[in-house]
Amino acid sequence: MPRRGPRRAAQGHPGSTNCSSPNIGFIGTPAFFNFFRPSGPNPSFAGLVTGIPAGAVPFPCFSAGIPAGYAGEVALAKCASYPGGFGVPVPFNSVDAQLSNGNSWYNALTFNLSKRFSKGFELLSSYTWSHSIDDSTDLQSPLEPQDSRFPNLERSNSVNDQRHRWVNSAVFQAAGAKSGDGFFKHLIGNFTLAPIIEYSSGRPFNVITGTDTRLDLGASQARPSVGGATSSPFIPGVTFGPANVCLNNDGTTFTVPLVSPPAGCNGNLGRNRFTSPNFFQVDMRLSRRIPFGERFKIDVIADAFNLLNRTNVAAVNQLCDPFAGSTCSAGQPTASYDARQFQFALKLSW
Repeated sequence: MPRRGPRRAAQGHPGSTNCSSPNIGFIGTPAFFNFFRPSGPNPSFAGLVTGIPAGAVPFPCFSAGIPAGYAGEVALAKCASYPGGFGVPVPFNSVDAQLSNGNSWYNALTFNLSKRFSKGFELLSSYTWSHSIDDSTDLQSPLEPQDSRFPNLERSNSVNDQRHRWVNSAVFQAAGAKSGDGFFKHLIGNFTLAPIIEYSSGRPFNVITGTDTRLDLGASQARPSVGGATSSPFIPGVTFGPANVCLNNDGTTFTVPLVSPPAGCNGNLGRNRFTSPNFFQVDMRLSRRIPFGERFKIDVIADAFNLLNRTNVAAVNQLCDPFAGSTCSAGQPTASYDARQFQFALKLSW
């Protein structure tokens, strides 16, 4: 079969007796050999078959050559020993079984420091160290396992794993000025300053190819392999290459002769291997109470969110396809949390 980009319609592989040699077999994509029609190869792919001349491939079942077009599809299906005839089951699209067999582990340690409000000052500081591990997260397609046959290979840091989180809040309140107090006392009297400072580590993210490298009609869960000619400027020190770990159903590996890199294989890059940038934000409230007589009081309030106007990354690009070129954009920020905002209010009390 001719190669068309990273996808292949069919290729040889060891460990099958479909052809004459016990060490050379044949494998094809579900879409090519039939996805929608139960009675034969999918004619939508007939144009991909340009034909194979007699003797061009050293497999006995190719000795007479393979014709072009749909007849070539039928010949390839016969060579691969796929069943034929009306109503005979043939390869189909991936099946997402929604099972309750996922596993997760969560460990955490929390420290809290608090000072109750007295003498115009209150403080609360909370730190949490945590580690979340799982082998599945949700039913969304980008969170599916790379190879549904081996969900145990998905065990890694969870996308919800946030290793450090430290939140501090405080209240500074100046007492109200009384008759006879000096100018400075009247200037700062009845002011309240309340900051909130938060720091948290980034969360893991998965890198996927975005193409059907596993030949299972799924493009949202296949991962590349580590080591290759493709790199991302947003993930320094790591290179990516085509998926090259080919697994039999028993978990043993096999190689694909004459085809490099192989198709239908897994990437050796671990799930959720990389971590997004840290989060840091300072929020602030400044208010002053202004009395009007004995009953009425007005609070003038100014709130600032993300006071330092720091860019906090909310999401990153997950795509890195080694077949698309020598660079990719995996890890590039694609969304951020809100920029600096101000809010003003008046509060009347009586």
